[in-house]
Amino acid sequence: MSSVDGRLIPARWTLPYDKTNPSELFKEYSIIGKSLDTEAWMFGKATTRESFPYKFMSKGESVGKGGKVFVGDRTSSRLFITIDPDADIFFTFDRLRGDNILTILGKNASVDYLSMLEDNNISYIVTDDVKDLTKALEFIYTCFRIESISLQGGGILDGAMLAEGLIDELSLVIYPGIDGLTTAPSIFEYLGHAEEHPAEGQCLELISMERKSHGIVWLRYKFHKLSK
Repeated sequence: MSSVDGRLIPARWTLPYDKTNPSELFKEYSIIGKSLDTEAWMFGKATTRESFPYKFMSKGESVGKGGKVFVGDRTSSRLFITIDPDADIFFTFDRLRGDNILTILGKNASVDYLSMLEDNNISYIVTDDVKDLTKALEFIYTCFRIESISLQGGGILDGAMLAEGLIDELSLVIYPGIDGLTTAPSIFEYLGHAEEHPAEGQCLELISMERKSHGIVWLRYKFHKLSK
């Protein structure tokens, strides 16, 4: 969900014209998200930090190599996935919004951090290169049989997924308000150089458009990968 200018910080958006509490519009977004019926949903680290703000202070050595997998509690209907390059999110409970957690880590993850996750029955995958999102998704499928993920930001993770050509569909819910600040994060925030084109070779086909309550618009696009 973004403002009409593509920004992602809801607290900065202008209020709805009909004076509805913005929380009602966010409920609509939640309903739309669940209607996508994916097997998992994913946040980047910064967005996950909003729910788990504390940092784990490691005192141990790093695991040193990828390939280690731990399958924790899998009793929720969906799985929440996050990517943590620094392996330091201190999870104070084992679920987010009722869903079991799976965290993707790099080989810099410490042994005592992995022990903390195991003690809390939180699933994890240790990869050789946590920035290799294609390999991370392969692990998620192979180890957890997850075939469909709702990628819900933030913009940096969205941008990285875009650059690797890993997005099949864009479900964009537009909130009827504006941010307006140049430096506010947007839907896609690829951290690259000016000469790079993270969306190159991809184009969008509009597959549906719906007007929802309170001026919300829901757009769905299919990604097409152009042959080289």
